[in-house]
Amino acid sequence: MQVFFAILVFIIGIAIATVSFKAKKESVYYLLLSIGTAIFFLGIFIIFPK
Repeated sequence: MQVFFAILVFIIGIAIATVSFKAKKESVYYLLLSIGTAIFFLGIFIIFPK
């Protein structure tokens, strides 16, 4: 279950980062890219706890 959730978080993070490339405004682009990257690293942290 934990691995499934982590994969889901990876996909959501990559999807948000991908959507940011289609954003017209630069501020929206950087906001979405940073959120997507943060979610992506959250997925890594879920798979590999301390």
